[in-house]
Amino acid sequence: MSASRSSPPLPPHRIGIIVSPEGRFLQCRDCQLAYTFPDGIKFDEIAKQFDAHSCVSPIRTPAWQTDRRFVLLRYEGKVPALASCARCERKFFTPTTLMRDARGAEEYLGRKFDVHKCVPHPH
Repeated sequence: MSASRSSPPLPPHRIGIIVSPEGRFLQCRDCQLAYTFPDGIKFDEIAKQFDAHSCVSPIRTPAWQTDRRFVLLRYEGKVPALASCARCERKFFTPTTLMRDARGAEEYLGRKFDVHKCVPHPH
């Protein structure tokens, strides 16, 4: 018998396509992880990027991520670079000092989201 244990499989992402004024994105419905989906690129090429990240259930997700208005829009490698409030469409950018710190960048964006004053756009 082998001494090594296999890790449990990562929860699968439920991927949807989002079209917004900023462009097209593939986004997990559960954890809100998102990647840009440019024209001319096949779905599978973008979708395979989700494999490197686990789909965090709401039980283990920080409180600022359980509000579905917070959306991660773009990653630079594994570091979240751009987030948005889906309600008011305000954008939050990761500062260059955190572009090598995935956890720090995600926490920074979450704090920015927490303190913003959400004013929905008039339609």
